Amino acid sequence: MKFTGIAVKILVTAIFSLALFLGGEPVFAENYVGIILSGYEKGCEVVHQGKTFECGDRRELYVGDIITKKPSARTLKIRWAPYVNGAIRDETSMEVAWSQPEKFKSNTYVAALKQYIDDFVKPTQYTAIAVVTRGGGPKMRLPSRATLMQGYPIEIAGSGGEIRSITVFDTKGQKVYETLVTSKDPVSLIPEEIGIKPLESYTVHINEGTKTRKLDILLMDGTTQEEVVKGLADIDSTNVPKQDNLIEKVSYLQLISDAYPDKIDLYWLGYQLLQENKYQFTKDQEIVIQGLMQRHNSHYRDKVS
Repeated sequence: MKFTGIAVKILVTAIFSLALFLGGEPVFAENYVGIILSGYEKGCEVVHQGKTFECGDRRELYVGDIITKKPSARTLKIRWAPYVNGAIRDETSMEVAWSQPEKFKSNTYVAALKQYIDDFVKPTQYTAIAVVTRGGGPKMRLPSRATLMQGYPIEIAGSGGEIRSITVFDTKGQKVYETLVTSKDPVSLIPEEIGIKPLESYTVHINEGTKTRKLDILLMDGTTQEEVVKGLADIDSTNVPKQDNLIEKVSYLQLISDAYPDKIDLYWLGYQLLQENKYQFTKDQEIVIQGLMQRHNSHYRDKVS
């Protein structure tokens, strides 16, 4: 399965949470990882980025949040994403913390897809109803970072102007690749052609004449890629409609990116899958896709607001 072009433009407004390290610098995104369901009614507060908030019904939680509940934090009922939990600090407090296995195994996350979609994709509130159409609607956020895989070209889109050149630099500022183009359409960047090494950080400069946009990239190691592709193959092996197959693949790519932000960022690939979509969806499927789109946009925000 390889993706080489963009057949459909997805233009919808729309929200990710977790830390990704490219070039040694942490980048914080904005998708929530927990939801308070009950037990919060009295004596419950959440400290989020140094600010204190009262708990509430379906209060969204992020990695690093501190939850205080008197007389006991253990009375809270919280629904967690598959890769986090509430680490008890003392009887009255817990911290939202990572809990994923050190070694990435795709079957763990393929098995969690239904719960993840139901709990963390569908519930989001939307301001738009239209989905995956051939135009119209606000512009989707462009990637600011991406983990690349051998055999999977990434489509580099401009931010409004005509792309004139694409240049790739290593961490020392040395140019490792450059191509001159004149295109308002997305340009394919093929990992095999640009001379990048696995697990080393690079910066792509997309020159549009009057402005230059940057994209941080990291080429995935072979072992991780094999596991990622195995998960996609496992999804293909299930007997579900093509529309649900697409939704599961995009959800899987977002989920594993959330769970292993230090080695996987494949939100861009999920987006390209959606862009190539030619299917008709039911209303329920459209709601899920809007959630995925919203997560995509949130993933490329710099910090939680």
